[in-house]
Parts: sequence; C-alpha cells; structure tokens
Amino acid sequence: MKLEVKEAPVRVTERRLTERVRNQYLRIARDRLPSLREVESLNLGPDRDFCFAVDMRLSDILPYFVFMGEELARYSSLYPMNDARREKTLLDAAMVKMDEATLTRAPVEFSEVKRLDDGRRIAFRSILLPISENGIDVSHIFGAARGKGL
Repeated sequence: MKLEVKEAPVRVTERRLTERVRNQYLRIARDRLPSLREVESLNLGPDRDFCFAVDMRLSDILPYFVFMGEELARYSSLYPMNDARREKTLLDAAMVKMDEATLTRAPVEFSEVKRLDDGRRIAFRSILLPISENGIDVSHIFGAARGKGL
C-alpha cells in the first residue's frame, strides 16, 4: 500500500480585505499612530490595489489623495460638490467617515449598499486608519475599500 502525501492548501484566515489591512496596521501601531512611511512599508500584497492614503493637511473640500491603488482608481470619478452622482462614487462613500477617524484617532470601519447610476447595487466596505507624521496629530488617513456587486 502506497501512502500519498498531499500538501495542505494555503489557508486564508481572514476573507475581508478591511480586516487584513486593519490587522497589518495594528501590528505596527502598537498603541500609537504609525507614520505614513511605516504604513507604506507594509507587505499588503494584492490588497494594496484596494488601498489609498489621504493627506489631511492638504484636504479641504475634497480629499487630497497621495496614493490610490490600481483597483480603486476605477472608482475615482469626481463630480462637482452639488452633483447627486458624487454621493454614489465608492471613494466618496469611504471618505464619509474620514473626520471620525481623525477625531477619534482610531480605525473606523464603514459598510453600505450603494446604487450606482446604471442601477447596479454594490455592497461596499471600507476601513479608515489614522496616521501621524509627528506621533501626535493625525496627518494622513490610510484606508482600504472594496465593492462587490449584488
């Protein structure tokens, strides 16, 4: 009788992008706000394509993106402030909680079902993570966002 040894499949312990990114962030944060350089050095693999960073010091009415992953660039259409389509873009939905992450100095998760202009419905989830260049003030928000058609 010949015994066959099979390799165990690689097991992903967390299926949600937001949780994987949050776990990486918490690993380097250690009860403090990490710097943008520290967050940028995280090995996020393919998750990086769904991540973004906003410079809060340069953001006024619109978020000032310093980084936007390839997959998120598809959702980055900008509309004028009073245009109803603006509220339907996935990145704008992620930005809704940006001030909360800044004020609480803690990760903020957000999920919602959005209806796009073409009638499609998207289940949307994001996480916003505060970053500090001086160790005190929130200077940036690092985030991850992903939508899935319903």
